[in-house]
Amino acid sequence: MKALFRIVLAAMGVLGLLAVAVVIYATTFLDPNDLKPRLADAVREHTGLELSLNGPLSWTFYPRIGVTVEDASARLPNQKTGEPPFAAFKQAEARLRFAPLLSGNIEVDGFTLDGLRLNLERDAQGRGNWETLIDTAAHQDNVPSASPSRRPQRVTTAGDRPLAMDIASIQVRDGQVHFEDHEHHRDITLSSLALQASNVTSGGSFPLELSFALEGTRPEMSGNVSLKSQANLNLNSALYTLDNLALRGAMHLPNLDDAHDQSFNFNVSRLAADLSQQRYSFDKAVLDGTFYLPSLGEHALPLSGEASGEVSLEDNHAALTSFALNSGQWLRLTGSGDARNLQDDLHWQGQIDMAPADLRSWLERLGKLPATADAQAFQRVGISSKVEGDTHSARFADLAINIDDTTLEGTASLGMDTPRLHADLTGDSLDLDRYLPPKAKQASPTDDAPQPVDSDAAQGTDAENASGEKALALARSLDLALNLRLEALKARALHLENVSLQARGSDGHYRLTSLDADLYDGTLKTSGAMNVGASSPSLSLEPTLTGVALQPLLQDVLGRDDLFRGTLNARATLSSTPGEDNSLLAHLDGKAALEIADGAILGINLPGQLCTTAAMLQGNSTSHEWGSDTEFDQFAANFDIVDGVIQNDDLKVALPGIDIAGSGQVDLKAQTLDMALAARLANTADTQGCPVSATLSRIQLPLHCSGDLGDAPAQWCRFDTDAFRAILQKTVASEGQQTLREHLDRQLEGRLGQRIEEKLGEDSGSNLRNAIKGLFQ
Repeated sequence: MKALFRIVLAAMGVLGLLAVAVVIYATTFLDPNDLKPRLADAVREHTGLELSLNGPLSWTFYPRIGVTVEDASARLPNQKTGEPPFAAFKQAEARLRFAPLLSGNIEVDGFTLDGLRLNLERDAQGRGNWETLIDTAAHQDNVPSASPSRRPQRVTTAGDRPLAMDIASIQVRDGQVHFEDHEHHRDITLSSLALQASNVTSGGSFPLELSFALEGTRPEMSGNVSLKSQANLNLNSALYTLDNLALRGAMHLPNLDDAHDQSFNFNVSRLAADLSQQRYSFDKAVLDGTFYLPSLGEHALPLSGEASGEVSLEDNHAALTSFALNSGQWLRLTGSGDARNLQDDLHWQGQIDMAPADLRSWLERLGKLPATADAQAFQRVGISSKVEGDTHSARFADLAINIDDTTLEGTASLGMDTPRLHADLTGDSLDLDRYLPPKAKQASPTDDAPQPVDSDAAQGTDAENASGEKALALARSLDLALNLRLEALKARALHLENVSLQARGSDGHYRLTSLDADLYDGTLKTSGAMNVGASSPSLSLEPTLTGVALQPLLQDVLGRDDLFRGTLNARATLSSTPGEDNSLLAHLDGKAALEIADGAILGINLPGQLCTTAAMLQGNSTSHEWGSDTEFDQFAANFDIVDGVIQNDDLKVALPGIDIAGSGQVDLKAQTLDMALAARLANTADTQGCPVSATLSRIQLPLHCSGDLGDAPAQWCRFDTDAFRAILQKTVASEGQQTLREHLDRQLEGRLGQRIEEKLGEDSGSNLRNAIKGLFQ
């Protein structure tokens, strides 16, 4: 046994000496530069690159076997002369430990790469120059072996054992990677690239550090990025992990903010890649950044997030087990998600929850805050929903949206590739006026004077115009299907209850299928349409009002409770095509009809004035106490509307003992009215009427109502002297002129004349008396 043991030891010694002799011979008598042509051919065959070894190749011997390559470059096939090579380096050195080779293990003492230069380029069609290498490698994998029928044999030697890699040090110094993307117009360079790793072993953990400076011209940027982690590279199982990954960076983005750097920290508990299973995962990935935006001024925007998940390309599946996004007290968004069929027919689902946040501050900071009538609008906005979708749409189920004091629940669907909004929502109370633009400031008498140009205001107007153009472009392509039910809605100062709305449309043509609501003790039913697809947008409505209390309606819409009261029934067919001034009223057309029952014209008593005048004309007096309003049994009219002007020729007002007919117009743009009224008195026993003679009952008492709609009704109407003169001329032609003239002369010089002056004023009264006398001269 001892003899056998001595023989084995002697054999091992001989083999070791033989190996040493072979290495000594190779390093002493073989010049590595003689291998340059063979190395170039091998690289060309396997990668397609044209390798140029411009510097010398050299090696070292014990205790380390080392190979050094200087000044090497590789060019792509058919690359033009004068262009920078695809890859180049100043010097590369690899060192192997000699002793482990005797036991069949490879232990690399160190690997150093100085002055790496890598040029990556994507053409205008989106193809990268590195894809040539991929295509060549794929072709090599598909080339059949010289002996396809030969089956692999089991090897029981040391070379068949798993590879035991051990690299003491890896260093990349002064590296540079230039990337130019002609398709997306990008030009970015990574410079001063440094990579360092030590004690790199297969299946073991080792420290890894990476840093580089970043410069870009398209887009303009500059900054520095560093990475530290504990890496594990299991070559035999193709499993690679980075533990405790810490990525730090600071970027200067002049297009975003030229005065500040954008900084971020990104930490991952574990980042893993299983190439054999094509599975990738990350655990507790945490982002913490400080960002500056032009709209924020000197104030930084803090943003942090955390997520965990995995992607399996083999199973075509990805999962985001949890994620959270925060920005101080302004935002708290959490959720989870799951996606399947990643490569062919993507389908995803999940849950999102956003606690009520101050969206107004966000929009203001981002410079996207719309003008709202309420300065407190959007201060509490939250959402919770189950979500699912594909590459074409996102669908929300069990949706709950909180907007300030409003809660909406239901379902919704949004288009991912085309603008689309389909929603079925139910809510409590919504004050829409809070979110509409504030009312325009009333013009002052000095507004016609030239004003200095405010550059900020001009810029604001330009921004509003640009925003309007974007909104119009969206409206022209939106696919809309909306069902909305609200307990209460305030819109344009109208208070509606039990609202039910349905709207449909696409390609700029939209239809308000129905809008039903309770309105001031009555009902509103309307339908309409909007066309924004044409060069001139148009709007049409067909509202019907039934049993609506008129006084609170006018109070809310016009802010006036001194106009009318009564129960309103109305219907209309309206349309408008706003011009460059975007005014709906100025271009309003259509027809309308209304009837007011059991109502009153407030602030003026026409029966009292008419009956007092009738009594004076008859030489009588009245002691009746008249109220302050004109109560009527019925008020009815039909209207034609042309370019914002309401025209009427059949106004009828039925008062106790008095019938009033009229015609005229109301100009909605100028906010003025001009109406001619004719009152006919009837002898009635009604206590609200007045006794008149048969002659007087045939005479129409004319009134002319004109003025500003903003004035009180008492300022609108006055007795029409010219019209009354014409009426009297016709009357005296058929009555006894002399008798009537003498009777009127006595009345006009006596108490009647005094009463006329009291009612109309001295000048107007004198004019009326002279006019009446002039009829009989």
